Amino acid sequence: MRQLPRPVMFVLCVGGLLFQLAHGGERTYRWTDEKGRVHYSDMKSEKSEQVEVKPGSGVYSAPKDSPAAIAARQLDCQRKRDQLTVYGSSSEITETDSLGNTRTYSAAERQKLLERTQQQVDAVCNPTATNADGASGNAPQS
Repeated sequence: MRQLPRPVMFVLCVGGLLFQLAHGGERTYRWTDEKGRVHYSDMKSEKSEQVEVKPGSGVYSAPKDSPAAIAARQLDCQRKRDQLTVYGSSSEITETDSLGNTRTYSAAERQKLLERTQQQVDAVCNPTATNADGASGNAPQS
């Protein structure tokens, strides 16, 4: 099977996204259950009313102390620590881009990567900690 050229794929993807943004929120229904909780769905029911939802009008995120949020932070922390361990134990770090081109980090680049990853570990695993100048774990990169 022949693949489409990249520019054509890009135009099709962007077009699909724009279509979804323009037409994706046309049928959204809202109802309140017997416990007073508000629900949203794309399927109509007896108790629901159609509402207009504008793209970007709001994003729900779990409360910071919910079990799901705590578990997600712990998992992200472990992933960052694992990444730091791999980087630290590797004598050479090589990166391959989407075109298959490879690049090997110099010693200075490897050190910067280790420092940046350590900052990410600190920020994710201990978000209340601050560095010496009082800023949170993500320092500006040079």
